[in-house]
Amino acid sequence: MQNYYHVLGVDPLASAAEIEQAYVRQRARFKRLAAVDRAMKARLAAVEAGFDILGNPRRRLAYDLLLAQEPPETQEPRHSRQQEQVVHYAPVARRLNAALLACFLLLALDWALPQREYAHETVRTRFPVAVSSTLSDPQIAYRVRTEHTAFRLPSAIGHRVREGNRITVWKTPLLGVVRRVSVPDSADGPAPFLPYGGTIYGTFAVLPLLVGAVAAVGVWPGRSPETVVNTAAVGGLLSIVALIVLLWF
Repeated sequence: MQNYYHVLGVDPLASAAEIEQAYVRQRARFKRLAAVDRAMKARLAAVEAGFDILGNPRRRLAYDLLLAQEPPETQEPRHSRQQEQVVHYAPVARRLNAALLACFLLLALDWALPQREYAHETVRTRFPVAVSSTLSDPQIAYRVRTEHTAFRLPSAIGHRVREGNRITVWKTPLLGVVRRVSVPDSADGPAPFLPYGGTIYGTFAVLPLLVGAVAAVGVWPGRSPETVVNTAAVGGLLSIVALIVLLWF
């Protein structure tokens, strides 16, 4: 016999209010997926049938009597092993989501605050630091140091900065990410350009935004353990990608 307490994810001693809350939560969860997945449509039907019985005091009493007559070995456990693991890791995942959200807020604050401008910086050193792994199109990144800043340039624009040049550099106040560089004496003109790393606030800004959005969903009160764990996994992967972009691009 179908164990509707297991279907709704509630204890057999749960109150009527707890059963209704579980029904609303499970119905909202499966209704979104039922349109594209037949299995989820069957799960939704089971949820509806379970609440139809457990939500009615008389039907619930009769159902409890029938359920009590079932042999113990045939009764479904309240939680599967996988569900128990999800519930076990949910607090850790929630803390990870909170940490990711804090990192996003730090990046957002670093982006929003006025940039520090270092005018008339002298390029002290410029040397290659990396070679592309693509043999057919080798690329070299250049590490540039001035009195107050350090940044990397892709080889495509590395010719714009030479040792001894006087340049202007803009970097963020908290993390010190160089966002723009201008070389007034360059043959390409004084228009500012992006170094490596500065693209996290420009071309690749969507990555930290996605990390922040996913982490916010994971820490929002009332989320199910499955949602908390899934958002932590997705947010962690996105943050790794964002870190690679920050360090490499």
